[in-house]
Amino acid sequence: MAFVVQQSGKEEKCPEQITHFMGHYVLNGEPVVIKCPAFQYLQMDLSRVSPSSFNIAWTKNASEYLYAGRQSRIHPKKESLWFFPALIEDTGLYSCIVRNSSLCTELTLSLTVMKQEEVHVPDIAYEQLAFEHSQFQMFCPDLSDFTINRTDVQLQWYKDGKLLENDIKYMYSSGTTYMHIIDIVKNDGGYYTCKLQFTHENKEYVVSRIIHLRIVGKDKRHYPVIQYPNHKPIAAAIGSKLLIPCKVYIGNGGNNPIVWWLANDSYIDEFFGDGRVIEGTFQERTESDGHYIDVSLIFENVKEEDFNTEFKCIASNDYGSQVLPTHIRRAASPFTWYIPVAPAVLVLLIIAVIVIYKYRKAANKKEYSLTKS
Repeated sequence: MAFVVQQSGKEEKCPEQITHFMGHYVLNGEPVVIKCPAFQYLQMDLSRVSPSSFNIAWTKNASEYLYAGRQSRIHPKKESLWFFPALIEDTGLYSCIVRNSSLCTELTLSLTVMKQEEVHVPDIAYEQLAFEHSQFQMFCPDLSDFTINRTDVQLQWYKDGKLLENDIKYMYSSGTTYMHIIDIVKNDGGYYTCKLQFTHENKEYVVSRIIHLRIVGKDKRHYPVIQYPNHKPIAAAIGSKLLIPCKVYIGNGGNNPIVWWLANDSYIDEFFGDGRVIEGTFQERTESDGHYIDVSLIFENVKEEDFNTEFKCIASNDYGSQVLPTHIRRAASPFTWYIPVAPAVLVLLIIAVIVIYKYRKAANKKEYSLTKS
């Protein structure tokens, strides 16, 4: 058995239901770690909180509690859920429930496991940005859970499926999770893959990450660049809270940047007159590669009509602007299979009834003939 489960319902549902904006897209057969982001919303620092002060439970598709059984393939570990490895059947909605005597928050996120030969690369790729005629440090993202306390980290790097040699153009070394690309040019854009060997319970795994590198020309160095949201639709459950950040790169800052949202080409406060959906505060922060602005779209509770609304994040400064549309889709239910399957079941049932009716009719005729003779 992959994990021990029990039916939920023994505890009351949390009053706070939140859908996390970012889904997880992973490859079949690879180890995966998904983390409970509830603490981002609760602004709770795990390092300062006693583990005994709250309880974290994980469920799948709102009906199964996940526990660490003996030789578990899937098991929770504090605020993380580990898969050794993730399989196609693991696709679904996972919820982490954070509970103590004073709070109860349930946060749901989606996991999609894809076969290597069927993967749509843009769905699974991490976006990174580099400027033409500069040196770029490309990080292999989300590896910390697999590299902690390791000194033997050795990554392999690929571009468009071809292994990259450690030379004057691409430079990387043992013990690091990044690669330097020297003198960035337009042709350096594209898809890169980094791979890490990982051992768990004496079994070897490969952890891979696909990176989409976007090259920005020197003439557009000061233009705003929207890094999130991207082209992927955002899964959300009806009735849940939802926060969609619009993260915009603004280079060295300045140049009068502004960021705002539209719904069906109308301002948010005009389109949602009841205040159910609002824009968050304008936040500016500095990261290793420059300055960013973040303005979130906040849903108090998601409704049916939101799935048919086009939302746009718009970023502008003195040099230019960028528009990025995004959509919300209904989060998959564990019972969605019933909709396409039900008609087929009905047809089979009708056929079975006809066959049984004809069989009984033929048997009755035969019995009548024997009696008559």
